[in-house]
Amino acid sequence: MLETKRLYLKPFTSQDAENLYALNTNLEVIKYTGDAPFKNIEEAQAFIKNYITTVYHKAHTTTQTGLGRYAVTRKSDNIFLGWCGLKFNQDNRQVDLGFRFFEKYWNQGYATEASEACISYAFKELHLPYVIARTHNNNTASQKVLKKLNFVFVNNITHHDMPTRLYHLNNEAYQLKEISAKETWPVRHPVLRKGRPLEDVYMEADEQASTFHLGMFHNNDIIGVASFMDDSHDSFTGSQYRLRGMAVLPEYRRKGIAELLLKRGETLLKEKGKTLLWFNARVVALQFYKNLGYQVDGTLFDIPKVGPHYRMKKQLL
Repeated sequence: MLETKRLYLKPFTSQDAENLYALNTNLEVIKYTGDAPFKNIEEAQAFIKNYITTVYHKAHTTTQTGLGRYAVTRKSDNIFLGWCGLKFNQDNRQVDLGFRFFEKYWNQGYATEASEACISYAFKELHLPYVIARTHNNNTASQKVLKKLNFVFVNNITHHDMPTRLYHLNNEAYQLKEISAKETWPVRHPVLRKGRPLEDVYMEADEQASTFHLGMFHNNDIIGVASFMDDSHDSFTGSQYRLRGMAVLPEYRRKGIAELLLKRGETLLKEKGKTLLWFNARVVALQFYKNLGYQVDGTLFDIPKVGPHYRMKKQLL
């Protein structure tokens, strides 16, 4: 449960069915959501029951603990105002902020206050590097709330077949920057070379002038790294670079850190005019890279002392 000056945010229970039914049958409330109204209270009850199982329970059995939409009640009278919360999107592996309140409670700061509590939880407890938010192009009220929360407009997209504005809010506790080869070792060693001598983390191209290393820091502590090296493979054509040493500390996984490192690297490579990025991927990371547009090239092979890998590539330009 989250608490603010005026509000409580807590998981839905079966007792919230009547309120949720009323909220989702208000056509003005769901005008820009794309949701159909509940047909009856029983349908709302079924929704809550399923939500508890598929969202709350699942969140507590993964590293995404605490994610979900929550009922918002007012402390002074325990009145149900609406809902607010964080949602993990499996398709893009991002966490979004959402909120929905009864009309009579609009323009009283409740959406902003509840959202601030959720963002604080996302950044200070879950240590997420960023959260996103989406609104229908015509939903100016929600857009004003996001502006108050310091969300930055990214671009116009189509979401659930509707014209949508995408917003982004960074966690200022994180910093992504270029680092030296040696600065990668505190992450490379425990993740990629655990149990082996420290010098085993060294790679032959680490100190080449063309190599660059990226590090993600959280509260000034390095928690993720990636190295990009000028290295060509005979199977590919074009101006190539190779990714090596991608690693994120265990407690910071499933938060989008690796994706941010990789995307920054891709951006820098494009600026250098590089057309292709390739690497040898561990089997356990295969799906992660596929989700980011990388393709498998060839068959499974083994790297001594490291394990089975697939070669992967992505056309950058």
